[in-house]
Amino acid sequence: MDVKRLRHFLASIVPSRAQVVPEAGGWSVFIPGLPVAADGASFDEAITEMVDALREYAEDWQERLLNAPNHRDNWGLVQLISFSDDEQLRDWLVGSAR
Repeated sequence: MDVKRLRHFLASIVPSRAQVVPEAGGWSVFIPGLPVAADGASFDEAITEMVDALREYAEDWQERLLNAPNHRDNWGLVQLISFSDDEQLRDWLVGSAR
């Protein structure tokens, strides 16, 4: 399997929809419809925390959420997370996915 091509394909069909908002002297990042959010003192810190939160979500999905009705359709997102390094996930979150 060509993981690089599959990752590129998934990044093109799974939009991040991440929203970043200033909040309480820092930044918050969330993805509507997902139970994933992160905060940071700076924009970059919030994005870094969100990458970690996405990795945790992917692990939880693999372990127990994959058959939950409100999570089972997130297969593509979980695969994208699994096939991406931290820099690729950062780029995907902020809209400069390659």
